[in-house]
Amino acid sequence: MDRRSVFAAGFALLLAGRGQAWAQTCRVDIAVDYHGWAGLDGWTEELKPKLTGWWRTINQALGATSCNADKTLRLEFYAIKPAGIAAAARGDSVLINAPYVLANRDNSDMLRMIAHELVHVAQGYPKGTGPAWLTEGIADYVRYYVLFPSDAGRAFDPSRENWSEGYSPAAGLLAWAQAKQPDVVTKVNAAMRRGEAGDAALTAATGMTPDALWNGYLASHPGAASAAKRRAYWDSLKHAP
Repeated sequence: MDRRSVFAAGFALLLAGRGQAWAQTCRVDIAVDYHGWAGLDGWTEELKPKLTGWWRTINQALGATSCNADKTLRLEFYAIKPAGIAAAARGDSVLINAPYVLANRDNSDMLRMIAHELVHVAQGYPKGTGPAWLTEGIADYVRYYVLFPSDAGRAFDPSRENWSEGYSPAAGLLAWAQAKQPDVVTKVNAAMRRGEAGDAALTAATGMTPDALWNGYLASHPGAASAAKRRAYWDSLKHAP
């Protein structure tokens, strides 16, 4: 069993240890508004049963001990501009680019990108809380290292991307820090939920600056930072790297 499988298995045991009562309090209703867009019912019906499980796992990964049983998650379809934006979060809603989904709905990544936006809903940081690279890094950490640890989309080109851009590079940094100290993400998330600066919380939790964490991550995980993997991933999605 490789390190990713061990991490995923360990996390699954942790979730099981939280107990069935927790799971029962972490249920949500799902409301869908197509805003006139047709042809998306099948895709939405495939997505909806996944959302409850994702929501429970996301909240546990962020350190929640309970969920609001009356929570309603909203999926809203629009023609988002610019057209390359697949989805975005706003309050308790995930705004989804209808034309983008219609063009790519057979691609499994279209479902998984909703999970990233769902993390933003769960984060619920006060307006102005940052930095943005950590907000996006935590969302991709939960996506790539908790929900979908075999997703090739987490690979990146370290000659072109680094932690300061957020997303998969920052997710890798956080996963490395989390492996060394298992409460890093929950501490940073809790601080940001209070409106505190996330980068200061990260340094306080790890005793290392983001640059130091980044250098340690790259030295320890050369396979995760692979330009070839990233190109292969984007080629599989028929997007330019």
